[in-house]
Amino acid sequence: MITHQGLKGEFSEILISGLFRPLLPADVGVGSGQIMCSYTGRLSSQIDVVLYDKRILPPILIDDRVGVFPIEAVLYAIEIKTTLTREALRETHIKASKLLSDFGYRPGMYGEGGSEINHSVEKVRCALFALNSDLRGTGISEIERYGDVCAETWPSIVAMCIVGKEYWFQGEECWHGIKDEEEFDGVLSFLGGVMNTYQNVSRSRGFPKLGNYIVPETVPETVRFGPELPLLRCESCCLKFRTRVTVGKASLSIDGSLDEQTPCSACGGKLRAAPGRYKSFDGVLVIDKTT
Repeated sequence: MITHQGLKGEFSEILISGLFRPLLPADVGVGSGQIMCSYTGRLSSQIDVVLYDKRILPPILIDDRVGVFPIEAVLYAIEIKTTLTREALRETHIKASKLLSDFGYRPGMYGEGGSEINHSVEKVRCALFALNSDLRGTGISEIERYGDVCAETWPSIVAMCIVGKEYWFQGEECWHGIKDEEEFDGVLSFLGGVMNTYQNVSRSRGFPKLGNYIVPETVPETVRFGPELPLLRCESCCLKFRTRVTVGKASLSIDGSLDEQTPCSACGGKLRAAPGRYKSFDGVLVIDKTT
């Protein structure tokens, strides 16, 4: 039985450098460290193996593989256990549950004007890789033990591999398992499962703005000066816009409501400004604040 904790770090490096890196394209990185949420600044506990998409958001790396990874870029979070016990399985489940429940994802899709659009994302996939297990002659499988551990909660681990024993992954309605008939059957199946799914996770994320991790979460002060553009309201969808209406250099004054010929960009409806006084300022219609 493998019990020495030093082997965990050693095997983590093997998993990263020897197994994952040769199979992944250049834009998908693999490392270890902590995961960060931009909404709260929360950091996860140490994650043994992190698969992340560099195109979505870059990590902050301490060296070539250890660092802090934005949650939006993280595709897989893999926990390594030297010997899988019931307590280790429970700890991994709790750790994965926190990643799924406590970390929010910034939108990565945008509408007109660059405004963020809320959309569904596939959350980080949490997996478990164990070098050994303490199950001996019990007649139950690792997935049955996991079902007992998380009986009162939703399962947070989507795949688990116990070297030389078995591999399990979560389907839409049930778990599917492969027992090792030959050496490394489970390891190869585990790697294949990750390779088959990480791209779908990546595609769901879009491209969130890096500035969310740089700019403090504060409400900025607003200052307005100079001429004020008319505030137009769509009669169909009720959205409001401040827009430039070109009227030329001629002297002009309008006392009343204002209709804009350009339709609403959201629904194509008619835009109208509230009754008031408007004038030309350098060829652009603005609100007349003179009394």
